[in-house]
Amino acid sequence: MPQKLLSYFFARRKLSLFLFFLNFIGVTIATLWPFDFSPSNGVAWIPNQHGIHFSRPGVLVSSSPLVVPPSAKDSVTIEVWLRSDENWSLRNVLGIYSPGGPGRLHIFQWDGGLLVSRNYPRDLKATTAAQIYAANVFRRDRSVLLTIASSPFGTVIYVNGEQKQFFPNFQIHAQDLSGLLILGTAPTDFSPWRGDLYLLTFYSSVLSPEEIRRHYDSLSGSNPALSSNSNSLFARYSFSESSGSVTHSSASSASDLQIPARFSVPYKPILQSPFANYENTRHYYRDVLVNILGFIPYGFLLFAFLVNTRLSRFAVLYSFLSGAVFSFLIELTQGYIPQRDSGFNDVITNGLGALLGALIGAILARRPSGN
Repeated sequence: MPQKLLSYFFARRKLSLFLFFLNFIGVTIATLWPFDFSPSNGVAWIPNQHGIHFSRPGVLVSSSPLVVPPSAKDSVTIEVWLRSDENWSLRNVLGIYSPGGPGRLHIFQWDGGLLVSRNYPRDLKATTAAQIYAANVFRRDRSVLLTIASSPFGTVIYVNGEQKQFFPNFQIHAQDLSGLLILGTAPTDFSPWRGDLYLLTFYSSVLSPEEIRRHYDSLSGSNPALSSNSNSLFARYSFSESSGSVTHSSASSASDLQIPARFSVPYKPILQSPFANYENTRHYYRDVLVNILGFIPYGFLLFAFLVNTRLSRFAVLYSFLSGAVFSFLIELTQGYIPQRDSGFNDVITNGLGALLGALIGAILARRPSGN
């Protein structure tokens, strides 16, 4: 009976074409949803106070790179005063990115903690020479002053003026802060942060614990206008403009921050190399398996249609090539949808899935029908 059903299926060209068309539509919707190539930028000024609010998704980008003064001598301090709308997802508060240059730094919130990394993190709670994680930093809907003070002796995380954790083997170098400043999402990945941002300050020195505590007391008092007499201040954004599409630094040497009308991931890679995308994790191998399995029906159904046409001799080859080209066009299109990733790895695995589906169809089509 199964052989007779297979023979019936392979003999019905219109049925296989109809099922292939349904599969084509389903794959297109699943891979390109939400079809929003240029969403509005979810950034707004907070009414009646200094600060900006990020809804999902939102982004600010500096008009030119930050430049750390030569006096930094590889010692820096970053202050961020903010309030988060959610705590548990991996969200990029700010990133510094220099295409082709040394500057690259991310400040994330994840699982209620603070994650500082030079690259997009893979092992989220690991502490290495390239990233650190401090747990129990954020509380939903509560403002917090984060201070990250780093020198050749290590990096100290302060929360609301109090030392939280010391990382002796991690250092933020001055060159890590030399690049474009991007707020609200990662420079190369879709990782939108939600919440209020009230103050962002950069110093080319390590502030003392007394200075850090004094800054917090000033912010938490009745008059949250923080003034700093530190000569090492080289960028300070208090978001006091209340309107417009530009926010200025009170340190004249730092560039303005622009609020684009539309949201995008500023340096999102298109058709990223499979080598750059590789990681030895269970999540990666699961994605590879899903990508292969997801295109097996595509290759099988297209083969079932082509086998009853003049192209039957090359039905397996054409099914494989069609699947690979279709996946390539999907990945290319995903490069212009902020919520989607675009990688050549998916083209390879989807093509393998289509080839496997076509080979399964070829094996089943050649089986004798029996009685």
